[in-house]
Amino acid sequence: MTKFEQIVVDLEAELTTERDVSENILQYSDRAIGHCKVALDMLRELVENEGFSDKESEIQFFKKIKPSVFSKLLYFQRIFDLESNRPVKDKKGVRKYFANELKKLRKYMKLHQVKVQYYRCGHSHLDEKYFTRNNEDIPVELKDSQALMDEEFFAWKDHTFSNIIANEMLIDYITQEMEKLDYPDKKSLPELNLNWTGNTIDLYELIYAIYLEGSVNHGKATIVELAKAFEWAFNIELQKEVYKTQERLVRRKDPVKYLSRLVEILKRRINNKLK
Repeated sequence: MTKFEQIVVDLEAELTTERDVSENILQYSDRAIGHCKVALDMLRELVENEGFSDKESEIQFFKKIKPSVFSKLLYFQRIFDLESNRPVKDKKGVRKYFANELKKLRKYMKLHQVKVQYYRCGHSHLDEKYFTRNNEDIPVELKDSQALMDEEFFAWKDHTFSNIIANEMLIDYITQEMEKLDYPDKKSLPELNLNWTGNTIDLYELIYAIYLEGSVNHGKATIVELAKAFEWAFNIELQKEVYKTQERLVRRKDPVKYLSRLVEILKRRINNKLK
């Protein structure tokens, strides 16, 4: 594990602890913001003092490591603002408030649809342009103000990717809060006597395939919502690692190994029936 990765792991542990001991979401998000800022400063110091061994490690940092921390900072800052301005004791007003926030988030995601697809599909063909610093191929007018002011700690698109990740988490949060408004007395779903006994990574592969194909709710279901559904169906914890798993799938020699096996098994069975 690299020093960069250790900072991310430590941050995750600190955020989990804060979530367990905080009295409410405002207190939790306020404390989480502080932890994220410290982690981001530690990453910055490492970059300034030690740099990167090669271009691949630089791309990995600005594509994966820094956004994993920066997105959490953005997320908790927005959660703090969201909950601080939340209407009090007005269910209709709260619902309208959340609906407006969702509209803004989805507008951003639509505006940056190409980058969202690049992120979700795990593409890499533009990595050198998107995630390396001091790239002379990028016109100055296309760089955002943060990249211009802090060129040693910003690549062209790491801020955009951080926003996309933060927005996905925010959409999940707001969606869950709206569900609580609509179904305040919703009973727990009945337990099923089904347990996933295959590899967890295979189940994530299936979930991401359904998510990217847009087979549920006309493509509006979030990856977390799908993970929750599979958690209930197969008695397995999935939400905690759902965002991290995409990288693991991309790194695999065959990222669709499980789906390919399912297709082969189904084809063989159907062909045998037809003979």
